[in-house]
Amino acid sequence: MYLKKGEIEKAKELIEKTYEYTTKTSNKFDVAYAEMLKAMLFREQKDWEQSIQHFEKSLEEYKSLNAQKWYVYQFAELLYEYGSMYLERDKEGDKEKAHSLLGQALTICQRMDAKKKIERILAKKKLLQA
Repeated sequence: MYLKKGEIEKAKELIEKTYEYTTKTSNKFDVAYAEMLKAMLFREQKDWEQSIQHFEKSLEEYKSLNAQKWYVYQFAELLYEYGSMYLERDKEGDKEKAHSLLGQALTICQRMDAKKKIERILAKKKLLQA
C-alpha cells in the first residue's frame, strides 16, 4: 500500500524487513514474494536494472514452485507488476516485453474469471497502444 500511496520511505523500510526475514527462513514462496516487492520498490525509484534483477529472481522462484499451477493468482500478479515495469521504463523493446507479460497475466486472470484484475490489465494494455 505504501508504494501505491507514494510513501516510498515507509515502503522501503517494510520491504527491507520483509526481505531480510524471508531470506533467513528460506521459504521459497515468501522469498519469491519478497523479491517481487523489492523489484516494485526499485521500479518506483526508477532503478531499472535492480528492478529487473529482482523481478527475474521472483520469476525463477515462482517457476521453481510451479506457481503457474499452484499459486496462479500470485504468479499473475508478478507478471502484471513486471509488465508494468517495462511499460513505465519505456526503452526500445520494452513495449513488446510489457505486452507479453501483461498478456500472460491476462490469460491467467481470464481463466480465473478475476474481473477486477482483468480490468486493471486491460487498462495497462491500452497504454501500450497509446
